[in-house]
Amino acid sequence: MVVIDSPLISQLNNAVTGAVRSAELDRYLYSTDASLYRVMPSVVVTPRTADDICQTVRIAGEYGVSIVPRGGGTSLSGQTVGEGIVIDLSQHFNDVLEFNPERCWVRVQAGMTLANLNRYVAQHGLKVGPDPASAPSATVGGMTGNNSTGVHSILYGMMADHVREVDVVLADGRHVTFGPKTPDEVAALQATDTLEGRLYRDIPQLIDAYREDIKERYPRTWRNVAGYNLQRMLKIIDSGESLNLAPLIVGSEGTLGVITAIKVNLVAVPKATVLCVVHFDALRESLELVPHILTHKPASVELMDDFYIRMTRSVPSFGRQLTFIEGDPAAVLTVEFYGDSADALLEQTTAFESSLREGGYTGHISYLRTPGAVSSLWNIRRASLGLIRSERKESKPLEFIEDVAVPVDQLADYVEDVRAVLERNGVAATFGAHASAGCLHISPNLNLKTVQGVEAVEAISQGVMEVVLRYNGTTSGEHGEGFARSYYNERLYGERLHQAFRQVKGLFDPNNMMNPGKIIDGPEPWDPSLMRINPSYGTPHAPNTTFLDFTADGGFAGLVEMCNGMGICRKTETGVMCPPYMVTRDEAHSTRGRANALRAAISGALGDDGLNHPAVYEVLDLCVECKACKSECPSMVDMAKLKYEFLAQVQQTKGVPMRSQIFGDIAVINSVLTRFRLRKLTNWAFSNPVVRDLMARVLHIDRRRSLPKFAAQPFRYTAQAQSTAGKRGKVLLWDDTFNSDYEPHILRAAVSLLEALGYHVAVAGNRRCCGRPMISKGLLSSAMRVADHNVRELLPYIRGGYAVVGLEPSCISAFKDEYPDLLRSDDAREVAQNSYFIEDYLAEQIHAGAISVEMFNPADEAVSVHPHCHQRALGGEAALMTVLQTVPGLRVSLIDGGCCGMAGSFGYEAEHYDLSMRMGEDRLFPAVSAATGRVVATGTSCRHQIHDGTGTRAVHSVEILAEYVKRDE
Repeated sequence: MVVIDSPLISQLNNAVTGAVRSAELDRYLYSTDASLYRVMPSVVVTPRTADDICQTVRIAGEYGVSIVPRGGGTSLSGQTVGEGIVIDLSQHFNDVLEFNPERCWVRVQAGMTLANLNRYVAQHGLKVGPDPASAPSATVGGMTGNNSTGVHSILYGMMADHVREVDVVLADGRHVTFGPKTPDEVAALQATDTLEGRLYRDIPQLIDAYREDIKERYPRTWRNVAGYNLQRMLKIIDSGESLNLAPLIVGSEGTLGVITAIKVNLVAVPKATVLCVVHFDALRESLELVPHILTHKPASVELMDDFYIRMTRSVPSFGRQLTFIEGDPAAVLTVEFYGDSADALLEQTTAFESSLREGGYTGHISYLRTPGAVSSLWNIRRASLGLIRSERKESKPLEFIEDVAVPVDQLADYVEDVRAVLERNGVAATFGAHASAGCLHISPNLNLKTVQGVEAVEAISQGVMEVVLRYNGTTSGEHGEGFARSYYNERLYGERLHQAFRQVKGLFDPNNMMNPGKIIDGPEPWDPSLMRINPSYGTPHAPNTTFLDFTADGGFAGLVEMCNGMGICRKTETGVMCPPYMVTRDEAHSTRGRANALRAAISGALGDDGLNHPAVYEVLDLCVECKACKSECPSMVDMAKLKYEFLAQVQQTKGVPMRSQIFGDIAVINSVLTRFRLRKLTNWAFSNPVVRDLMARVLHIDRRRSLPKFAAQPFRYTAQAQSTAGKRGKVLLWDDTFNSDYEPHILRAAVSLLEALGYHVAVAGNRRCCGRPMISKGLLSSAMRVADHNVRELLPYIRGGYAVVGLEPSCISAFKDEYPDLLRSDDAREVAQNSYFIEDYLAEQIHAGAISVEMFNPADEAVSVHPHCHQRALGGEAALMTVLQTVPGLRVSLIDGGCCGMAGSFGYEAEHYDLSMRMGEDRLFPAVSAATGRVVATGTSCRHQIHDGTGTRAVHSVEILAEYVKRDE
């Protein structure tokens, strides 16, 4: 590894306005991407300005250190890992610089994600044509460096077809723009004694010298990103167009310069879309039909095999969306058509199906015509990598041959030959993706912790390379060469054209400092020393005994290793995961960053401190335990669970902080205050400046945060809510600590609602707090005792026919998620299976016909709904909407506001308060302020945060329902 001395670090710190990170854990977080590979960099720079990048490159040149440009780190080939200085452009380089909707182009900084850019230009009915599945986290700069394409490549081509200009920092530290140049501009540049001038002098000559090689040696498939785009340069020169060197930068993988901004063409968003999901009993049958399907001019044709379907069904949040698959097909092709109207598409799809039937096809075809159905399918497609890797086994589908592209008419034969290579090595694989372009993502199932697994990588890689050459295909159809395929560049192109690539590299980068080892002089892709997981990998510092049950994940280390680096947790435009990252854009604050920090700790990469390393605590500290990763991460990396266990393990040796103990025991404290009639005094004290100052100094509770006030009487001290009616069923209402002590009117509304609907309501007389505050602070021994008590309290009710329902989602999620893990018992699992968010229970009753629209009075108002994060994570969001929409005339809209930012005690803590409010300000507060009518928020913390951030008093869903339910006189 390159060793960088401290004078260089000092020089960078003095020259760069962004962060310069050289701490061991910071470097480890950037040592991996979504590929198999891991290489420790020596420094990470997150520049704020283009001049920061210029200064970094100049200083690197002085010290002979390499540069690795990085966007979202979603590369499957290892382009964004390497020694030297990693330049992360994703944190600050994410603005739109110019936008011309009339001429359909936009100029954007390199670190902006594709999803955010598309959202920005969508208001004008436009989007970027290339659309890789990694759009939520892939940056436009990374897509340009990779020459990305995507699902609709047969319609829109590749990034090289759309990039007009690129701003680049060259190896000499100069910031230049490559775009169309007039002859006079070219002549002026050629006359300069600079690296840029040399490029304009020498590149045309180089293209001319290799003219015949360029014409003859490129693969016979248009979808190719291996090598440099000399064929595009030849076309420009021969056409007499203005000389434009931008095509050389597109697809260069950071080996020729650091991209800072891109001017890219935009295309029109289609007016109407329909998806035809064509089912097959055999994979080969599906592939043989692709050429015929293409004659119908679809926008895309995507393949999913039976393994992919099976794994999608196994992940609840995605499996629920897989309604368009009937039975257990061996493969399905999703054929998409665009049109100007639904009627035109109906005519086109009718003709399409007729053509298939006439040709002998007898299988099932599903049609997806609504925006919601179309969105669900593409949501599943975007998550494909994580879904196929979601199985809890040591062997996983791996990406190193996944990017081969061959002529479409040879696709079926190609797949058979690849299957033969796999069978010779005793390896199974999953097949999917871009059938329309002859680019199937084939992922062999291997265990890289074994020598045999690594040997299989070599054998399969070599074997598939031979197949590729036989079919005149390419090693890389979209994911690039990186460490995975650069090794084969000379075999793919031949000695002369590879020499041309080497000369291009030499012209741009004389000292080989720009992302070395990619495209030219690539290492053996099966080198175990380059792999994140290899036979020497171990986890000596993973806990041997855990408080929570990690058996299903293969242990604590197994759950950590489920993170494959694909980076969906780095999305910022929608959903919940990952709240702190959404506002800081800091890699350490993503779920991926935390997983990598834990991997570093348990593998010994940070030394013998293991989980007790202070830097690991700093990274885990900002996890707000929202559980969104449990559902939104396709591989279900449950970072909240990992954090609970991490805190418990660390606190065994370092002790429990006083503040954590107080927050964890909040129910006990509330009980004592009630017993000694100190509730009014407490309310006074919490508003007293002297007391607040003391709390700030001793407990670090932020003065700016309002504190909840005790109700005059807790719910349990009101008239007992024991109903006698029960013609529709029996419900045990969990009277949680927060609603009981602070908002008992909500519990009273729930009792009133349930009784009016005809349910017998009971309240547990001897329950304790659910334990959520303890769990969130890692007080797992205490939480275990509470869980055991509550399970014994609840079981008689459950076995007596009661359903346990709760108003506070974090309580019910403790029953459903943590109790089985804490107690490892059938009794705990029985409680989990019979515990419901109240909306889930009511939705089940609606679907069963026990509750109907006629049981509610009509409404004439709008409500905007913000579900609690745990409710979203465990699938309760749809039920919440279903229940509210049962009230006739109630206009219900869902707020896509992410996490509110309060996260239990997190928002009270002085060191977290500002971040907490920033999370709310990101999307939720503006949405609440713009909402018409009342705001519904199901979580106590959410209602508190909404009030502090906007002044709005949010209500619980049961308050709305109780208002409109009909009652017997």
